[in-house]
Amino acid sequence: MIRKFTLLFLLCFGLHSIGNAQTAVLDSVTIYLPFGTDTTCPSQQLTFTAVQSNDTFSTTTYRWYTDGTYTGVSQDTFYTTALVTGDSVWCWIYYTNSAGPDSFRSNTIVIYRSDTIMPHLDIALTTGSNPGCGSAPLTFTAFPINGGSAPSYQWEIDRAAISGETNSTFTAHFVTGDTVSCQMISNSACLGAYNDTVISNYIVIFHDSLNPVISIVDALNPICAGTRDSFTVTYSGSGIGATLSWYVDSTLVPAAISPVYATDSLHDHDLVYCVLNAPDPCVINHTTVSNIITMTVIPDAATSAYVIMTHGANPSCLDSTVTLTPFFVNFGHTPSYTWLVNGIPVSTDSVLDTVFANNDLVSFQVNETDSGCYTHDTVLTPPILMIRDSTPPTPWLSLIGNQLEVNNGGNYQWYLNGNLIVGAINQTFHPSVEGNYYVIKDSAGCPSLPSNVIYISLLAVKNISSAGAVNLYPNPVSGTLNLDWGKQVVRMEMDLYNIVGQAVLHEEIDGQSHHETLNSQQSTRPMIPRARSLRPHRARPRLSRAL
Repeated sequence: MIRKFTLLFLLCFGLHSIGNAQTAVLDSVTIYLPFGTDTTCPSQQLTFTAVQSNDTFSTTTYRWYTDGTYTGVSQDTFYTTALVTGDSVWCWIYYTNSAGPDSFRSNTIVIYRSDTIMPHLDIALTTGSNPGCGSAPLTFTAFPINGGSAPSYQWEIDRAAISGETNSTFTAHFVTGDTVSCQMISNSACLGAYNDTVISNYIVIFHDSLNPVISIVDALNPICAGTRDSFTVTYSGSGIGATLSWYVDSTLVPAAISPVYATDSLHDHDLVYCVLNAPDPCVINHTTVSNIITMTVIPDAATSAYVIMTHGANPSCLDSTVTLTPFFVNFGHTPSYTWLVNGIPVSTDSVLDTVFANNDLVSFQVNETDSGCYTHDTVLTPPILMIRDSTPPTPWLSLIGNQLEVNNGGNYQWYLNGNLIVGAINQTFHPSVEGNYYVIKDSAGCPSLPSNVIYISLLAVKNISSAGAVNLYPNPVSGTLNLDWGKQVVRMEMDLYNIVGQAVLHEEIDGQSHHETLNSQQSTRPMIPRARSLRPHRARPRLSRAL
């Protein structure tokens, strides 16, 4: 009797080892005696089965040993009738896994035999639920101990035999309160003085109606407008054939029948819920509505961004510094910035102050960082094409005849007394107003430094006095200049200027009606005389040639 219970303990231990080997031990093998197949009677067949722990093994072979001797069996099942008490059985497995060829030795089972063993029978529910729904069939299975090679069975309900139910399994519909049992007659050769007929344990049937339970949860709430949200349903007690339907504001969502519903078209205050339809006859309520989720959908704030030039010009010079300042709205409290030149990030400052190359493309990117609701999380402004040119040389301004002229061609802008002369953009300019004239050359928006300044004073020859006029000859002059007042005697100052407006001579004329003066610098450039009267206490008129 002690041996019998010891063997049963080993059998159960073998089953427990299988579970541990399959879930906790990798690359191993376990052997066991299937529950109910070992009679432990002498000369009765025993069945050993090897289970490998990893189904990714390849080229697997087995070697069964009894008392350390190879039996010649090389499959995963070992059958034998020759074992006696004290014999030991184990299995070597040879395999190839991800680490390469390997082997493992299984656990060892020690054999115990007995000439007298009491038969025993256990039954268990193997298909269905108890308690459960009365409409579903239940299957019971018999598990004998020392039932012999061909035990006979008789299934019973409320201790009454059920006609025709003589197999090791029994399937039927039951009502609440039914008691299921089984009678076994053993044909084992080692019963000894024990009765060959035994009754199994009793199982009482309980039926219960199903009451479905359903609930849903959402992934995000609140959400931004247009954000994709998902809802997941869990349910129980629905029986067989249950289906799901999703609703938004009491409107059925077509084709939404899975346990997960995802959408990006929700609005503020939308009501989302799921309906469980359970046709199983065991279900009390065939239609069950889940909890309702009220959505909070936040409108997206309209985002915008643009860049203006707060210093410098475009087009302009290659060496000219340009300051670009961004303006943007609705990107949160701490947005991130990136300036890009030709698509390459160059700065993360809020303002870009630098010198650009010709044809550089400058853009500004702003990103929100607070996970708020915006129409765009990132905005990249349209690129600005930078037109740059080398600074042109400073122009030289000359007065030739009655025109102001620049020393070389190009695009110019003329100025009078520091003010731009609208429309004056040519190489030459005819002055019509007294004042200081200068010019700036413009090349693709890149201005030169201002030219020299020429002051235009008088635009016509006027009488020096009411008594008479003066004759100047030659005019312009490059050598001797004659001034002739006829019979008029004058007292005055005379200034002599060259053609570019530089003073080259100053003389005082006192009590003369004819005066000759010689250019002391012997300049080959024509010169323009200018005279002033020296009469005291009277205005001194200026003299200049007509332009």
